[in-house]
Amino acid sequence: MNTPIIRQMFVVSSMLLAGISTGGIMGVPSVMLQQLKKNDSLIEIDLDTESWIASVHGFAGIPSILIPYLMQFWGRRFGFRFSCLAVLIGWITLCFANSSLVIIIAEIFQGAGVKSLLLVGMVIISEMVEPKIRNQSIALYGVIQTFVVLIIHTAGNYVHWKTISLTMCFPLSLAIIFTFIYPESPAWLAYKGRFEESKKSFVWLRGKNKESLVEMNALFTAQRDFLRMEMSTKYSNRSKPLMRMLWRKISARDFYLPIFHMFVLQSCYYWSGNLLIVVYAINLVGKVIDDSDSAFVAMILIDIAFIIGNVSCPILLRYFGNKTIMLPGGALSILFLLCTSAVLYLQEIGTIASDSTLCLYFLVGFMVCSSTAVYMIPFGVTTEIVPLRHRDVAGSFFIIIMSVSYTTSLKVAPYLIIHLGIYGIFLLYAAILTCCLLWVWKYVPETRNKTLQSIEEHFIKSNIDSRIVDEEINENVHLNNIK
Repeated sequence: MNTPIIRQMFVVSSMLLAGISTGGIMGVPSVMLQQLKKNDSLIEIDLDTESWIASVHGFAGIPSILIPYLMQFWGRRFGFRFSCLAVLIGWITLCFANSSLVIIIAEIFQGAGVKSLLLVGMVIISEMVEPKIRNQSIALYGVIQTFVVLIIHTAGNYVHWKTISLTMCFPLSLAIIFTFIYPESPAWLAYKGRFEESKKSFVWLRGKNKESLVEMNALFTAQRDFLRMEMSTKYSNRSKPLMRMLWRKISARDFYLPIFHMFVLQSCYYWSGNLLIVVYAINLVGKVIDDSDSAFVAMILIDIAFIIGNVSCPILLRYFGNKTIMLPGGALSILFLLCTSAVLYLQEIGTIASDSTLCLYFLVGFMVCSSTAVYMIPFGVTTEIVPLRHRDVAGSFFIIIMSVSYTTSLKVAPYLIIHLGIYGIFLLYAAILTCCLLWVWKYVPETRNKTLQSIEEHFIKSNIDSRIVDEEINENVHLNNIK
């Protein structure tokens, strides 16, 4: 029995339980909006309120920029518990909602928690799971989400959204309990200089095989060098202006380059149409297919396609790299978006019958390809390419980009559909995804089966050389002043 793998999967299971609740947050708005529009609903909503209910999770996540700092100071488990608690408060509030305002307040708590939960969960998996199964573990987070979305969309035809909200509280509570069983991240402990505790945690998680010990020693060596460098520059930094120190940090190649990669990678998901179809599934399909029964079946088919893509992702990651999956899958997604846009336009001008379901086949194809390529891989790569020393500030950027992109893409979607038409918005998504994938192909490094330390060295190599030169210059100036 491989005990280290079992222990690592126990850590992953805590993230997956949280992923159930995250999937609920994605799936419930679609069901909620459908039920709130019925004549017997006690809560009335208009177009503006509808767009806020669907998108408020995004902007609500902006205050979560503090979580990376808390996580960097208090530890990964603390950040995870805090995030889970915020989401849990949101679900409980939603259970007692009696107006659209209370619904939005509940979603603010959910948004604040879920945005940081994704970041913390990805960081925990990337730091505590060995490279061979790291990408698959991250992808499993997305698989769980998609299964939950399908279940909720199906159950929403028979079960009230408040009942669903109550059910979502249980996996979150269990996820919090699990964090009191497994140890703190060994990478974080090493970052804080607590090497003995880090060693115990590393051995508990990874065992004592040769490969693990080599990785542990590389981590300790890098962090000891970093701590020595921090101590040696601490005195000299006291005399430097704050703005100069800040500029030196943000102008470092190992800081700004991963941040920009992060923006492009997240845009592959938020501005490709995948999120729009998941959140507005019922309403969007209803606009394409007039018959309500057929629209419900079509929505279930799209959800199944969503699951097929996400299940395929971890399987493919066993054999191929992140970019090898992302680029061809993204290219096929663009093709299906263009085909969907063309069919909808031809329906608009009457060339194709308005009751044709042809576009549904292209939507299903798009969901399979995009869910495989751009649903979880971009987020996993993002957490892998950020150096350990920058995970506080970079984590805040992660949440800001994610929050703003989530809300902006969903908030403007109903209005873009009004002004551009459904075919126009799919064409726009195809153009954006094309630009993002070109950048990924050209500049983003492959991370499959690589240790975090080796990925970090890809960005900091030139920084180390320039820092050595700067230190030598400063030392020479200091010696001259003494003379």
